[in-house]
Parts: sequence; C-alpha cells; structure tokens
Amino acid sequence: MRQHLRTRAPHHATGNWQGGYRGANLSQMTGPLPQPIAAVLLAAGRSSRFGGDKLAADCGGMAVLTRAAQALRAAAPGPRLAVLRHPAHAALLPEGFETAFCEGQQSDSLHRALDWAQSLRAPSPVPGLLIALADMPFVSPDLHHAVMARMTDLPACALGETPSPPAAFSAAWFPRLRALIGDRGAGALLTELPAAQYVPATMQELRDIDLPTDLP
Repeated sequence: MRQHLRTRAPHHATGNWQGGYRGANLSQMTGPLPQPIAAVLLAAGRSSRFGGDKLAADCGGMAVLTRAAQALRAAAPGPRLAVLRHPAHAALLPEGFETAFCEGQQSDSLHRALDWAQSLRAPSPVPGLLIALADMPFVSPDLHHAVMARMTDLPACALGETPSPPAAFSAAWFPRLRALIGDRGAGALLTELPAAQYVPATMQELRDIDLPTDLP
C-alpha cells in the first residue's frame, strides 16, 4: 500500500504511535487550522508480500488497520473515509469513518477518495484532503495534525529518508491527483516541494507493515 504516496519506504525501526511526534513544538511551527479538511485512510492494497491479511494482523494488541484508524481519528476532526478492498475490514474500524470499497489499482483508490471528498458540500466544500495509509500503524496523531497544518496552496507531507505519507493536498490539487492513472501513486507530486512543506518525522513513525517480521 505504500506505493500510493511514497517513492521509497523507510523501513528500519520499530515504534508506537502513542509515543507521539518528536519534532518541533507544534504551536511554534503551525497556525490554527481553518475549516477542517477531510481525511482518508487507504486500505485497499492486496497485501501480496505479507502472505495473509496484514490489516487484521495483531499490532501491539490491536489490528494494524484499527491502530492506523485510531490515530487518524484522533487527529482529524473533519469527515473521514476508509477505502477498503475487503468488506470484512469495516468491522476493524473505530466509529467515525465512512467506508468505500475498491478492488482496482492504486489510482482507483485515490479516485474513490476524491469522489467522496468532492461530494462533501455542507456547510461548504472541504479545503483539502489528508491521505494516510492503513499499513503505517505507527504514525502519531500529532504527525497527522502537523502535516495538515503545513498544507497551504501546496501539499505537505512527512519527511523521513524521502517524502512520505501522511500527506495533505489542498482542493486546488485534486485535479492533479485525479490525473494519476494505473499503479501510479501520488509520490511524484511530493518530491520537489519547498522545504517548508515537509514535516520531519522519525523512522519509527514512518515504518510500514510489508512482512510479518515488521510487526512489533
């Protein structure tokens, strides 16, 4: 699932999202958010490398998907969507998520998320979209919030070894996301942003689950 956004995955250490974002003081690096942006958790990958249902695998006492969704819910007060491949995964989500289903390619999941975000019209169109990946269960709520607050007319994203999810895109960038096709994810849109649009993050938080050995 990492290919949705990431160009190369940092993949070294273990961590716990409850440990929090260990960057600069958020009150010093971000201002108050305007109208809340929408948030989507992409969870429609095939888990082919894992050799089983990785989103249901135990990750520190809860499913990988549940852990990622709880962190996103804690950070994002606006509308939330989970794009799932398997209907059974809906039972792993905490309250507060709408669901959509997709069995297609990476760009198809993004398009489903965009369709949903652009359908949100009350009280006004959402100003942007935070995109998170369900197989990154160590991302903290503070990191999600920092990325949302860094979003301007330009996208913002986490930065480990390379630009990484979570990433936030203003509504002005929705056409560029929608232009992605096939197995092409949004990573190419994040590689040459100004330095101010990147939120430094620890390798622990940006670790994803590809193999059973990646679980804590």
